[in-house]
Amino acid sequence: MLPLLFLTFLAPDTTYWQQRVAYEIVASLDEPSGVLSGNVRIHYVNQSPDTLRDFYVHQYLNAFRPGSRWAAVDSAEGRVRFQHMHDPDYAFERITQGSLGKPDYPYAPDSTIAHWRLPRALAPGDSTDVTISWQARPSTLPRRQGRQGRRFDFAQWYPKVVVYDKYGWEDHPLYPAGEFYGEFASYDVMLDLAADQVVGATGVPIEGDPGWQKAAVASGAIDYQRDYYRRSNSKCGAVAVGRKCLRFYADSVHHFAISMNPDYRYEQGRYKDVVVHVLYQPGDSATWGKGIAVRNTETALAWLDSLYGKFAWPQITNVHRIEGGGTEFPMMIMDGSAGLGLIVHELGHNYTMGILANNEWREGYLDEGFTSFQTGWFFERQYGPGYPGLDSDLLFWDVDHWSEPVSMISDRYRDFITYNTMIYEKGQLFYEQLRYIVGDDVMRQILRTYYARWRLKHVDEQAFRDVAEEVSHQNLKWFFGQWLHGTPLIDYRLTKVQHRRMADGRWLTAVTIDRLGDGWMPVEIGDKDTIYARSTGQPERERVEFVTARRPKRLVLDPRQRSHDWNALNNNEKRGWLFGSRARTLAQLDNPTRQQSRRDRVVTGLLPLLWYNDFGGVTGAVRARSNYLGRFEKNVGVYSYAFDPDATHREGFYFRFANPVSQPMPRTEASLAGWSLEGRAGVALHSDRSLRRSLAFGPDPHVGFDATWMAVGDLGYVDRRLWDDAGTIEAGPWASVTSRTGNRVWRARGSVRGGVVYRNPGAGVQSTNRYDIEGFARASAEVSLRTRFLGVRLFGGTYLAQNAPPLQRRIMLAGADPYETFTNPLLRSRGALFVRPDFHYQSPGDANLRGFRPDLGGRWAIGLNVEGTKTVFSRKSGSGLFAGVALEAFADAGVVDTLAVPASGGASYTTLYDGGVGIVTRHRINELAWTLRFEMPFVVNRWDYAADAPDKRFAFRWLVSLEPTF
Repeated sequence: MLPLLFLTFLAPDTTYWQQRVAYEIVASLDEPSGVLSGNVRIHYVNQSPDTLRDFYVHQYLNAFRPGSRWAAVDSAEGRVRFQHMHDPDYAFERITQGSLGKPDYPYAPDSTIAHWRLPRALAPGDSTDVTISWQARPSTLPRRQGRQGRRFDFAQWYPKVVVYDKYGWEDHPLYPAGEFYGEFASYDVMLDLAADQVVGATGVPIEGDPGWQKAAVASGAIDYQRDYYRRSNSKCGAVAVGRKCLRFYADSVHHFAISMNPDYRYEQGRYKDVVVHVLYQPGDSATWGKGIAVRNTETALAWLDSLYGKFAWPQITNVHRIEGGGTEFPMMIMDGSAGLGLIVHELGHNYTMGILANNEWREGYLDEGFTSFQTGWFFERQYGPGYPGLDSDLLFWDVDHWSEPVSMISDRYRDFITYNTMIYEKGQLFYEQLRYIVGDDVMRQILRTYYARWRLKHVDEQAFRDVAEEVSHQNLKWFFGQWLHGTPLIDYRLTKVQHRRMADGRWLTAVTIDRLGDGWMPVEIGDKDTIYARSTGQPERERVEFVTARRPKRLVLDPRQRSHDWNALNNNEKRGWLFGSRARTLAQLDNPTRQQSRRDRVVTGLLPLLWYNDFGGVTGAVRARSNYLGRFEKNVGVYSYAFDPDATHREGFYFRFANPVSQPMPRTEASLAGWSLEGRAGVALHSDRSLRRSLAFGPDPHVGFDATWMAVGDLGYVDRRLWDDAGTIEAGPWASVTSRTGNRVWRARGSVRGGVVYRNPGAGVQSTNRYDIEGFARASAEVSLRTRFLGVRLFGGTYLAQNAPPLQRRIMLAGADPYETFTNPLLRSRGALFVRPDFHYQSPGDANLRGFRPDLGGRWAIGLNVEGTKTVFSRKSGSGLFAGVALEAFADAGVVDTLAVPASGGASYTTLYDGGVGIVTRHRINELAWTLRFEMPFVVNRWDYAADAPDKRFAFRWLVSLEPTF
């Protein structure tokens, strides 16, 4: 009986358990080679209910070298980092010998996981000691570690025991997506270093000199906290001349990090009983020194203490690391700057990741999303809520179906940008939504209870949900299920509002709400002044009643916009009886360089316009363009009036309705346009579906379908060199693809259209070879390549029909066809500014033989365009009135139909070429960007068809354009 009781006493807790580990490390750094040689004794206690037959360690530094899973993902996603590094620049961690013998690598050629079969099984409650000798070297390209001269950031630098938890061994190779997971352990680390090194690390220095006194900026005592862990035994012995022994100790941490640099400057601070150590570079005095980094670290500790509870460890060290950004470790943060936001974020990880130790590979939102949430909450006091921006950014991911579940395992996201967005931003939004549901006071209580119950333990979704439900007294399974394991769209409509005055003078209001999305959230009901009630949001139709002292103003659902309802246009109480609308609209003077959008309403910008053509004379117009969220209701309307009294059809209109919010189509642009403008009438349907698989890398293919009716109704406006008295009805598919690799951009596009052309030869005209109606097909294809110095484009197009094409549907030689330029009033009609006889404007398109006349075209054409460019000025920001200037040399060549340019010698085709030089400038003001080309095609082989100087082959000619050639 006694043995049974004894075994019961030793048995691990079946509800929660974690393994116990102790590291004893002795290591020496050879600075010239960057190699650290070490020996570690790992004492491992199996506190699980399982018998273990294997043993695993991480060798994380092996991720930062060729052949690793990390390098393979970088290659696949177009990042150049470690896959092409050579010795001695790449990182490594090599096991040279050990008590378990030589390990195998189950994920070879990746070597970030080493495995042994245990010589004897490790039963529950049993322990083992494993000794390993190894060498480690950080990479010269920093990423969560690195080396630069005598600066070293050692992170994940030793054989680190893989966690064994309820899922088994968490032996996962290191990828760019997902970070770390470790067993809580004690670390006794003894280092043999150059005597002048200044060192910051996890834990406290219990022996030796870390160099802080020498590096201290201010005088005064330094609190080393050597007795914090009461480790009285001495291990440091004699060392070589110019060397020193330095010993750190830490307990109840799951990693040990080190940073060293002989030039570090040291400052000290304190928050309550937590000592703050700051190490920064000599040139950082204005940004890190004078107490700046110390105060920011103390401020972060105070905030986090108020949110979670008392810091679990004796000190926090903040170092200016080699790499930008920041990475967190227990008792230590490595930062690229001393900005308050970065410090609050990274120090927050000492709570969520360090003390509340989640598996960052399996549930990254429990630390990245959590600390992004607390950072946003911190800054609310100074800058107001950051929720609106976060909410709006993520709406596009949800509506266009780019979102993936927040709870996904990190390396299973489609790419790194999706991982980042879901784990950091949507993870943050998850906590924001929980805060909205339970309220600020309850949210604070949840965080403090969660921290008190689970500090220095491994946590997961269940642990956090149990606390949240317990403290809030709510069943939150639906919320965790939707926000972590799905990607629902939330959309509510305020369908009906009924008001009734009661006998006591108060008002009873009944609101009917329809849930249109597949997700739900509690939804507030109010007006611009007051929140009156909250619906559960769960039924497909819900009726909510509330009583008020006065009749409410116009009601709106979610007036604070906290439910992540993607379509706020149907949230308003309907106004008007028969044709009333729920949507709100903001009308304002349009800024042509920036289109404003709002979360709660359609924004319409009005802009007066003025242009000229020979028939209508000076023409005034008003343009209205609107949008919702910059993605929907992208509508344009133009009304114009020609002031020449002799002109006919003086009034004109153009409209385009695009992406209606009532019919959202993921990754699709769709529009309907119609016009009666300057002698032409028509209708156009357009659709564009993106087929790309990643927002960050890879090709960007699109497919679409266009249908167009265009008819000429008033010949007075049109340039008879470009337009026949005819109309076409045509439709067909198109496809395109763009691929970017570094400075290299490939583009390809092809389209096919079929339809009918109808001609109007005029009263009394009879002809046996002209048809009133004729079927035709029109096809074109192009492919282009742009590099930093070279651009090449190949084009081919054809028109197929029994008779010659109408002028407006020819395959053009010098640029775009008239249908493509129709929406530009400066190009549309005879005598417009850019098409006057004395002005040489080139609108790129078709064969693009830019030296020739813009009215030339035929049944078919093949064109080749080649450009060489040399950038002489460029702004790093890519914006500004002058964002870049380049010099250019170009040549165009083509083979064209003799209908366009007659051939010499009776040939069935005509060969054309031109060449010259130019200057190209790039401009960007806010969202408005354009390219200005001034080009001089000095040579044109068929100079009698040249756009300028048609009297000789070699001549000074010029043209201008506000668009890139291709």
